[in-house]
Amino acid sequence: MLFTSIDFAIFFSVVFFIYWLIAINCGVKIRNLFLIVTSYIFYGCWNWKACFLLFLISIATWLCGYGMDYYRNINYDIENKSKYKNPVFLLNILSIIFCIGILSFFKYCNFFIDSFVDLFSFLGKSISINPVNIILPVGISFYVFQSLTYTIDIYRRKISHTDDIIAYFAFMSFFPQILSGPIGRAYKLIPQFQNKKKFSYDFIVSGVRLILWGLFMKVCVADRLSIYVDTIYNNLNMHNGGSVALAAIVYSIQIYCDFAGYSYIAIGCARMLGFSLDENFARPYFANSIGDFWRRWHISLSTWFRDYVYIPMGGNRVSLLRNCFNLFVTFLVSGLWHGAAWSFVFWGSIHGIYLILEKLRKKFLPINFRVKNSFKVFFTFILISLAWVFFRITDINIAFQALSKIFYDFGIPFVDSATFIYGGLSFVLLVSTEIMIECKKASFLYSNKKRDFIIRNIGAISLILWIIATGVFDGGQFIYFQF
Repeated sequence: MLFTSIDFAIFFSVVFFIYWLIAINCGVKIRNLFLIVTSYIFYGCWNWKACFLLFLISIATWLCGYGMDYYRNINYDIENKSKYKNPVFLLNILSIIFCIGILSFFKYCNFFIDSFVDLFSFLGKSISINPVNIILPVGISFYVFQSLTYTIDIYRRKISHTDDIIAYFAFMSFFPQILSGPIGRAYKLIPQFQNKKKFSYDFIVSGVRLILWGLFMKVCVADRLSIYVDTIYNNLNMHNGGSVALAAIVYSIQIYCDFAGYSYIAIGCARMLGFSLDENFARPYFANSIGDFWRRWHISLSTWFRDYVYIPMGGNRVSLLRNCFNLFVTFLVSGLWHGAAWSFVFWGSIHGIYLILEKLRKKFLPINFRVKNSFKVFFTFILISLAWVFFRITDINIAFQALSKIFYDFGIPFVDSATFIYGGLSFVLLVSTEIMIECKKASFLYSNKKRDFIIRNIGAISLILWIIATGVFDGGQFIYFQF
């Protein structure tokens, strides 16, 4: 049940109507029970067996959180025990091992098997291990990380365990975000499930606008441009380096609009139900450095790695050499999180190297070069686009071959006129809107001023008509569902 499908439109309309009837007339627990049921129905539409895994992770992490606060509340002699005899520490480690273990089994088991076999082949030994027949549960990477925000934050005393298991299960299974985030923080979201909701017209209208904008980004830009990207990358031998270079740039726009489009729809749906999810994208291609890019791209994930991997390793409070190591490892793990293939590991490593080079440049060349910001933005975009090649082509050898074409077989690129006319017009609308937001100008997305009422409604109606006229509604699932 894709966000862009008629099935989801019907499903959400029914849920929205019943939800507010319950929220206004019944208690919080009944409302949360309804959300749990609808969320499990939504998730079960992808694979009903995966619902058991979601339930298992939810109950296990809730119990670990309960245990940590239990030992603290009974004044158990924690302070005088070593770390490895501290039950609070052990329960936190147990939750991490359990969650990461499940994620590793379903997502990386065959990757590790194949890598093990390849290693022996490289050493001149031939072994045969049959791959395990595993179906990757959609969204597992996202809700595993979301569950860990709960237990780790309890261990850090950032939050307390919640006795309201219904609210916790609603937090874990909330259907707008379960498939591809944004990854919610327990300390921000769980209180929202415990509070009574008030019907807010303005809040709901703003949610509708976000959903419309997300649909536009997905079906009018991402899915339209994917036609060209797939044409080039699926037939690399038939195209020169100019086409590959253009496809790399177009794919950068495609993946942004695909994932940001999903995030806008998710945030909009949640807002229509009275929940506030964190912004996940902040116009990342306006970034003037790689560091700035990662403060704008997939914010919920990048801040997760910052808070739960980078900072615990020492962050930037260590020597320069160790700081560079921390950066590299963090992005190496981030690359592996995105997919079970060496191309993703390499993609993460590239960004780690980019950030290390930026840090070294600031350290040893502190001169503020007078370079226009537009050039910095362009240069950053090119670096990111080259790295995206390893994200799109999961065979690392073929990815290198594609890049080599750009430098050794450059020519006039192939252009699909229909794709670029419709996709280009949508892209102009996208860029002009994002420039207004970046420059803090009013846009129909965020403006709530009464004087902008007519402009907002004209913009919304025009966008609906444009989506109907030029949208590609058979473009398939969102790219990040595979993670």
